[in-house]
Amino acid sequence: MWWNEVGFDGKGVRDPPQDMSTNLLPPAVWQSLDFKWLWVYYGLVPVTGRWSEEITVPAGWFWVECGEGRIRAGGSEISVKAGQSFYSAPGTRRQWFAAGTRLLSVGFRCQWPCGTPVFQAGLNVTHSAARSRTLLVQTRTLFHSVHGCESEVTYREGISVRPHGFVGWCRHEAAFREWFVGYVASLQRMGMEAQSPTKAKDRRLKSLLCTLHEWPLGEMVNLDKLGEGARLGGRRVHDLLRAHLGMTAQEWLEQRRLVVARERLFGEETALKEIAFHLGFKHPPHFTAWFKRHTGMTPTAFRAGQGVEGA
Repeated sequence: MWWNEVGFDGKGVRDPPQDMSTNLLPPAVWQSLDFKWLWVYYGLVPVTGRWSEEITVPAGWFWVECGEGRIRAGGSEISVKAGQSFYSAPGTRRQWFAAGTRLLSVGFRCQWPCGTPVFQAGLNVTHSAARSRTLLVQTRTLFHSVHGCESEVTYREGISVRPHGFVGWCRHEAAFREWFVGYVASLQRMGMEAQSPTKAKDRRLKSLLCTLHEWPLGEMVNLDKLGEGARLGGRRVHDLLRAHLGMTAQEWLEQRRLVVARERLFGEETALKEIAFHLGFKHPPHFTAWFKRHTGMTPTAFRAGQGVEGA
C-alpha cells in the first residue's frame, strides 16, 4: 500500500514551497475567495469499462495508483496512466476508467465572488510519475490528516459531512490549506498563475459576471437579458464569458446547480421534489434524469450512498 512506501514518513514535505507568483493583490482580495474543499479519498473507481455521460466537475487533482483513466474535455481526450496525476479544470467532461483503477483524489472549489474560477486556463493536463511525487506525498499527508488510520476511503465516504469539535474542524481545515499551498506551487512551476478578479476597467465583463452569479438556478440563461446591464448583445456575451470562464454561461450555471443539488441531497432531509423545484424542475422525474445524466446515478442513490462518481 502507498502509505508504506519508502520516503513517506507521514509528516509530508518539510520545506514549504516558495511563492513564485507575480500576481500580487491586497489580502482583502484573496480573503474574498469562495474557497471550499469537497473531498479527499483513496480507493477503487466504482464505474469502469464505459464512458460516462457528460458530467459537471469541480476543480481537483487525482493520482492513478493502478489502472488507467481517460478524460474527454474541451475537444480533447487525455489518457492518465498508472503513476501519473491529472489536474482537473472545473467544468464539464466525460470520463472512462479501466477495471481495477485505484485513485488518490482531491476535489475543491476555489473561485472569486463573481463565480470565476481562480485557476482555469491550462488545466486538464497530466503529470509524469516523477513530476507528481511532491504533490503525491502532500496528498497522502492530507488523507491521513482527514481520515486518520483509515487505509481506504470511497468517494462517497470522502464527501460525507462528519461532525467535529472545534479543534478537529480547525485541524482538518488547516490540513487542506497546507495541501493547497503545494497544489498552487505545482501550478506555478508549470507557469500557471491565479486568474485575477475582474478589474474596474473591465466594467462590462464585471457586470456580466455579477448578473450571472445572481441568476436564478431554476432559469435557463438568456444571453440577451444577461447582457442588458452591460449593453451587450447575446453573441458578444457568449464570447466574453466563454473566454473568461472557459465554458458557456449555461455550462457554468449547470455547474452551480449540480453543486447545490449535491450539497442539499447529502446535507438535508428535504424532500426530492422540493429540491427539484428549487433548481427549476417542475416534475421530480425531470430532476432525476438531469442528475443521473450528470453524475451517473439517481438522486435517491446518491443520497443513500449506493453509487459514486469516481474522480
